[in-house]
Amino acid sequence: MKKVHIITAMTACSLMISACQGPEISLKDASEIISQGYINKERISNIGDPYLVTENGKYYVTATGDGKGYDIYSSTDLTDWNKEGRIFSSSAKEGWVRSSLWQPQIVIGNDGKYYLYYCGNNDDKSLRIGVAVADTITGPYTDALDHPLLDVDYATIDPNLFVDEDGSMYLYFSKDCSENIVDGYHTSQLHVIEMDSYTSVKAGSEPVLVATPDQEWELQNGEWRWNEGPDILKHEGRYYLFYSGGCYADATYSIGYAVSDSPMGPFKKYENNPLIASTDKVSGPGNNSYFHSLDGKELYTCYHTHTIKLIAGGNRKVTIDRCGFREDGSFYINGPTITRQTPVSGHSRLSRVEAISVSSSAIEEGRSAMALIDGETLNSRNEGLYEWRVQKADDVYAEFDFGQKVGIDCIYIYGSADSNYEVASFDIMFDDGAIKNVCAKAENDEPLVLYFDRVTTSKVRIVPTDFGGAKGFGLSEVLFYNSME
Repeated sequence: MKKVHIITAMTACSLMISACQGPEISLKDASEIISQGYINKERISNIGDPYLVTENGKYYVTATGDGKGYDIYSSTDLTDWNKEGRIFSSSAKEGWVRSSLWQPQIVIGNDGKYYLYYCGNNDDKSLRIGVAVADTITGPYTDALDHPLLDVDYATIDPNLFVDEDGSMYLYFSKDCSENIVDGYHTSQLHVIEMDSYTSVKAGSEPVLVATPDQEWELQNGEWRWNEGPDILKHEGRYYLFYSGGCYADATYSIGYAVSDSPMGPFKKYENNPLIASTDKVSGPGNNSYFHSLDGKELYTCYHTHTIKLIAGGNRKVTIDRCGFREDGSFYINGPTITRQTPVSGHSRLSRVEAISVSSSAIEEGRSAMALIDGETLNSRNEGLYEWRVQKADDVYAEFDFGQKVGIDCIYIYGSADSNYEVASFDIMFDDGAIKNVCAKAENDEPLVLYFDRVTTSKVRIVPTDFGGAKGFGLSEVLFYNSME
């Protein structure tokens, strides 16, 4: 993670707006606007393996907790969470699961029921996967079977049910390293099996191996190796299998993914894994799930990080960041973040104003002006590969076209991931008027926020006015808003 340097609209480098043409405008205090941005805080902690779903206009999270049961939390805005209570517990006498309840998943059934997939120890203290059912998302859930879901004689954990568009069902899980020895190493491997229903395996179906630890970042923990915590997204006909590697209790824990043309594999791992990893300020990101903002406009991932970085261990907290697919089909996560980002869509008075196209002066080879509006900020692990950069010249610019006149009174700007592309100042020009002498710091994980009297414009052009010692000009992302005042 890059150095945090908080910038507001009243900084010295952007205190005045004087028009190139048209009226002169003054910047306003952006503090209230900045406060509407999302920030990861210790809202839900001492948990692990969070799974987040949306239902009935709310966000719901359940997670690994005290090992005896699962609790569920609800929120309408991802900021204020309400603990709804315990939804499922193990028992010393009833059912088959006795202890060590880990990584739950809630699935909203198409039959009006809610299904809780879980794992825990049986009477032989061997981990198995089970499924429970409820009439409401907040439970209580009762075991749907009087035995584990999978009829296997080895430890299994981390269930994740995926329902394809045609209704076919697949259960992904990890064959746990506690009992799985491969070439002398305790190894957790991901498998998938076809399901006939929410509570039964398809007749004749056998588990298929889809991922085993084999990339360098997955082999850092001596005799123990992990591919665990699966989750699936489908995008443009392809299946993206997300998983965690490394040890959950230390900074090696990270998230990777693999892609296949079939839910049964074979899956090919992303060559630039891990997708997200520990930073100098955040430890142990892993075991993630995916969800959309309640208005359906933004994709997010929910995962855990260590509550106290220096201690690590099992005390983890819920962390949420934006994510998405690039044009080339690869995936990114803008995180892990610990500073205020842009507002969650639908949860502030800011309304996003989107450009339909971006053009610019000659850019560096392999880059695109569309990187300025592709959703990926310098907080992603591949930050510098997917930002807009141009070499120093006399005619450098980037121009955003909205296709029609729009109202704008707020701009979020993420600088470059490389300080060599941080110019001393630049102007932001509208159809009628300009913001002058703006500076967006490089290597800064929090965006610059500009707030001003609303302008009506069809285009916005950004032009460097003083390169200072920079070799060029680079920006990661530019977002426009109407505060709807």
